Amino acid sequence: MDAARREKREHGTQAFPFQIYPALDGSEADDSDFIPYHWHPELEIITVDAGHVSLTIADHVYEGEHGDVFFAAGEELHEIRAAGRENQFRSFVFAADFLQFARADQVETELLAPLAEGRLRFATSLRAGEDGQREVRALLAQIVRACLARAPGYQLAVKAALLGIVAVCAQVGLLTGKRVRPGADYKARQLKEIVGYLGAHFTEPLSLTAVAAHFGLSPQYFSSFFRENFGRTFTQHINSLRIEQAARLLRESDLPVMEVGFNVGFDNFSYFIKRFRAVYGVSPSNYRKNSLA
Repeated sequence: MDAARREKREHGTQAFPFQIYPALDGSEADDSDFIPYHWHPELEIITVDAGHVSLTIADHVYEGEHGDVFFAAGEELHEIRAAGRENQFRSFVFAADFLQFARADQVETELLAPLAEGRLRFATSLRAGEDGQREVRALLAQIVRACLARAPGYQLAVKAALLGIVAVCAQVGLLTGKRVRPGADYKARQLKEIVGYLGAHFTEPLSLTAVAAHFGLSPQYFSSFFRENFGRTFTQHINSLRIEQAARLLRESDLPVMEVGFNVGFDNFSYFIKRFRAVYGVSPSNYRKNSLA
C-alpha cells in the first residue's frame, strides 16, 4: 500500500469495482497487520474477525473486538492496526455508485444517490450485539463465499448483498445525513496534505520544526494539532511509517538488516532495532526468519 497517501491502486476493475483485502487466496496474509493513514474515493467496510484491532477513522480512535464492523466514508482518512496474527480484520472496498440503479426509483433517490454523493453516510461503528450487526456480518460472509466460489453471476450476488447491507443499516438507523462542522472541510484538506507529505518523505531526515514550517505553522501549534488529530506524536507517527516499511523490506528483499534501517530513515541502528522490537516483539533479524518460515 502506498504509505499514508491517497491510494493509487484500482479497487477491483471498471466493470466490477469491488475488492476484498487481504486477498482471499492468502497472498496478503502477512501484509495486513498495519495499514497506515490513507484515503480513497470508495467506501470501505472493515470487520474485526479475530482478536483486537485498533482503527482511526477521521479524527476518532476505535478499539475493535471480534464481531465489530466499521465503515469509512469515501475520502475519509483512516488507519488500521492489528499487530500479531491473532488479530485479524478484513476490508471490503467498493465504489458507492456501483450500487446505483439506472432507473430513478425511490430507493435510488432516497438512499443510493445520496450515499454515492456523500450526502448520506454509514454510521462509523456497528458493535457486536447491536441492532443489525448480525445481519450485516451474515451478508458480508455471503460476499466472501461468493468471491471464493466465483460461480457465474457471483458479481450480482456481491452487489445484492451490499444492497442488503444498505437496507439493514437504513432500517436500524445507521444511515445518516452527513454532518459538516464549521471548518471541517478545511481541516480535512489540511490533514490529508500533512499525511500525504509525510507519506512521501518519511524516509528522509524530518524534524517537527521543519515540517511545521513547510505548512506555515508554529512548531507548538503543529505539535498540538498533530497529537489531537492523529492520537500520537509527530515522532511516533514517523517511526510507525518507517517500521512498517522496514517490515515490508525484510519480508520482500534481501537487503542486510542494517541497510533496511538506514533505507527507511533511521540514522541510528540501535534505535531502529529498539523501535522495531517495540512494535513486532522480535528483532528485525528474527522477524525476517519468522516470515520465511
